[in-house]
Amino acid sequence: MTGQHSMATGTTPQATSSAPATSKLKQLHHLGLAPVLVLIVLVIIVSAYDSSFLRFPSLMSLLEQSAPLVLLAIAQGLIVLTGRITLANAGLASLAGVLLAKMLDTMGAGAVPAVLIVSTLLGLIIGIIHVGTQLPSFIVTLGFLGVFAGLALWLSGADSILVTSGYGNVEWISFRLYGVPISFLIVLLLTGVLMAVMKVFPLGRRIRAVGFNERAAAFSGIRTTRVVVLIFALSGAFSGLTAVFQVAQLQSAGATTSDSLLLPSIAAVIVGGVSISGGVGGIGRILLGSLVIALLRVGLDLVGVDSAYQPILYGLIVILAIAATVDRRRGTAVA
Repeated sequence: MTGQHSMATGTTPQATSSAPATSKLKQLHHLGLAPVLVLIVLVIIVSAYDSSFLRFPSLMSLLEQSAPLVLLAIAQGLIVLTGRITLANAGLASLAGVLLAKMLDTMGAGAVPAVLIVSTLLGLIIGIIHVGTQLPSFIVTLGFLGVFAGLALWLSGADSILVTSGYGNVEWISFRLYGVPISFLIVLLLTGVLMAVMKVFPLGRRIRAVGFNERAAAFSGIRTTRVVVLIFALSGAFSGLTAVFQVAQLQSAGATTSDSLLLPSIAAVIVGGVSISGGVGGIGRILLGSLVIALLRVGLDLVGVDSAYQPILYGLIVILAIAATVDRRRGTAVA
């Protein structure tokens, strides 16, 4: 009878025994505890390999290095929350960095808001084209990735731009306050503000509603196209802010400066517990996921893994994280 019941329900003993493990993993994922556990495990592993890692200077260096990644991951995560994805945020950050490096010499402090405005407008344009043409975000942002890469190469002359005159206008971002990097303090402030906005104001509920079920959100009276366009513009602003932080840290910019952060930023969003299908997740989770990926990069460097091979691991992390936590009842298609 037991065998007949198993055949009738289409289940096997192996599938039944593995279901609780998968269910618990998804519960941790949706509660946002998975990145916390992964972060703790990584800290233990890295500190066991190098005992100096837990010293204050090493930890502060990690936070400083993670700041641009957190910003770019937020730029990605906001889009993913709406059930979409962007491949253009890293290219936009590289282009914004080149613009900033060239404009600091002539505009001084005014170069920073100018670049942020340009980045926001470019994100706005991507959003308008996406909702206006009804093309998948993957296709639209892939096209703009090429556009941004070409513009950055043209403006930079395919060479790195060293910032000398006007560097003081952004250099303060790389300073430290009582040993704590100012860059990460700014990131924490921005993260806190975004978390408050997502929780207190209707925008947060609308973003999740669009990501969870866009058609139902539209029927409930939410102007979904406006929400999506606004989020693309906000993503552009955070991509521009990423460029500002990188120029402050590196004192230079190039056509591909931010390109290496594209895959890690996606991995940070997924590892942080933001559902690739949209509607589930938050800014705090993205911060945790970014710290996980930043710590993983440090660990790989300590072990001696060549940076050329690290994208392979990030790609595998994205695939495994999605496979383990995705809700297949909702599908995984990206709008």
